[in-house]
Amino acid sequence: MVIYTMTRKQILRITAAVLAAIIAVLLIVFAITGSVTASAQTEKMPVCSVGRGDNKIALTFNCAWDASDIGSLLDTLGKNDARATFFVTGEFCDTHPDAVRKMSENGHSVQSCTDKNIHIKGMNINDLIADAKAASQKIRTLTGKEPKLYRAPFGDYDDKALTTLEGMGLIPVQWSVDSKDLDDPDALSVKKRVLENTASGSILLFHNESTVNGDALAQIITGLKQKGFETVRAEELLFSDNYIIDENGIQQYRPAVSASLPIIYAENNDALDAAFEKLRENLTLQEIYDLSSVGRVGMIDKIKTFLNEREEYAVREASYEELMDCYLVLVYAAENYGCGGTYTEPMYEEIPQIIPPEDEDEIPVIPEEYNDEPDIDGPDIGKDGSPSPDTEKAETVK
Repeated sequence: MVIYTMTRKQILRITAAVLAAIIAVLLIVFAITGSVTASAQTEKMPVCSVGRGDNKIALTFNCAWDASDIGSLLDTLGKNDARATFFVTGEFCDTHPDAVRKMSENGHSVQSCTDKNIHIKGMNINDLIADAKAASQKIRTLTGKEPKLYRAPFGDYDDKALTTLEGMGLIPVQWSVDSKDLDDPDALSVKKRVLENTASGSILLFHNESTVNGDALAQIITGLKQKGFETVRAEELLFSDNYIIDENGIQQYRPAVSASLPIIYAENNDALDAAFEKLRENLTLQEIYDLSSVGRVGMIDKIKTFLNEREEYAVREASYEELMDCYLVLVYAAENYGCGGTYTEPMYEEIPQIIPPEDEDEIPVIPEEYNDEPDIDGPDIGKDGSPSPDTEKAETVK
């Protein structure tokens, strides 16, 4: 039997080596875990819906194969005064050029859905660029318009593809409401699914080959209008710049105000100034207009979710004149520099007052102790520290 002996130094070296190996393994594990976590947190999203409060929505149709129903589909849209967006493949353009021309001629939008109707997830970047350029060129040739939006077939995408498309000046667009008109073509089911799930800013997905594109589509459009929705082309629904896309694919407008053009709502009141800038960032133009009719209390109820306690307090404590001045600046800034909705809302010829003076019920009651102007200087004081004779006389008269 062989017996190995080690010195104290050898034992310490071996122990140190083992510990170093363990630490190295742990660091690798943490690095991999951190990388996965960071990747999950920074995952890019296409636009699935738009954060806006004006009840505008987009009807979109994917077109890849047959075009026999395009004529009746366009008739249905026309009779119901509805605008739509058609995401077509390059192959569809090759096979059905007349149908693509009619889409554009009837006032609808024609956008890209790849050239070959392919899965773009994991696709080689050069191949993706070539495919996207081919599809755009075919659409431009038939419609005379450069497509701005891009839809990945099958809802299939990854960060690399989205980054590449954005670099080409295209906005990747998917949908928030899937009609499932191919998977479950029952007209009543499709209608119920669409009407129950549509909200302001929704992007609805249909297919031109679906069997529900006759009377059922007309009923769906009527139902949407009865709920107050307006159908617009997808590029009119989306923001073209100054936006973010959150983790749910909701495109949110974020106005960019350059340092050379600050918007000052309230001088010498940072909290009130910050409060009104948050309103511009979060409200649509119509919602900003509507603030004029709700009074101070109603206004605070509508906007307090955007404000912190200091900003909400500043709005509560501001005078009528201060609020009116801030509101006028807010309307001007929203109309000219953008807001949390759209640039295309109609402007008021005369900006209404935010709190009508004649509406006494809406004007907050101010406790009597706050009604009088504070005596900043206080009573006149004599050299000996006692009230001056004039002050004593005044108090005697009282």
